[in-house]
Amino acid sequence: MSAKLLLGKPVAESICQSVNLQTQDIDSKLCLIGFNEPRWIQYSTSLVKSAAKYGFECDNIVVDDGISCEEMFKLVDEASLRHDVCGVMLQQPLDKHFKSAVEHVAECKDVDCLNPMSVCKLYCGDKGFRPATPLAVLLLLDYYGIELKGKNVVIVGRGSAVGKPLALMMLERNATVTVCHTKTVDLPAICKRADIVVSACGVAGLITSEFVTEKSIVIDVGLSFVDGKTCGDVSAEVYEKCAAVSPVPGGVGPVTRAALFTNLLKAAKGDM
Repeated sequence: MSAKLLLGKPVAESICQSVNLQTQDIDSKLCLIGFNEPRWIQYSTSLVKSAAKYGFECDNIVVDDGISCEEMFKLVDEASLRHDVCGVMLQQPLDKHFKSAVEHVAECKDVDCLNPMSVCKLYCGDKGFRPATPLAVLLLLDYYGIELKGKNVVIVGRGSAVGKPLALMMLERNATVTVCHTKTVDLPAICKRADIVVSACGVAGLITSEFVTEKSIVIDVGLSFVDGKTCGDVSAEVYEKCAAVSPVPGGVGPVTRAALFTNLLKAAKGDM
């Protein structure tokens, strides 16, 4: 038996077409702010290219290394006040001196869901933006017709970027959610009882065949680099045992960007 592959490309393409149709009469921009660091420059440049596909313009602001906290905060404030900008994204992670810059992103333009008020709305279940990667997991499941209501879900990973927000978002969908981590006792047995296992630890090969059954649906959100190759948390043997699995690369990753532009569309339309 080989698992059904939950590929992200068709999901992202479907979302892109939908968003593009709705942006034809919208003249708005995504504003990116970050330092001249290779990883951020690579990511922000790719976002600029992607924005055009989704029907948005994009301003990519590269700040000087010698910028002060006050200057950085002012820059973010100014971007948030611009009428032609519907979304503001800051480089992540930022140096500890600049971490509070996310508090200066206007809540109505916080498409990356980093402002404490955005996080609070997520926690309270209020209407607002949802973080792109957890949202991508839900969009992937929706596309493949995988229902969450009443399902037993185990999330392996308690990070603030994926594990914690995803748990809250799945509870909104009426799933029964257990959050585990690498220190959880008897982790394989807990995962084996789940209908859906989501791993977001960044530990290559963590999820083995011991963690799943023939009915398990496995979503891999982990990202590691082993011998120069990109890999996820799920080992190759799982692909031969479970019912369905999202691969790395090619699973949740492509949908994450689509989720970001879904948030941007909501911001442009004022539909928070």
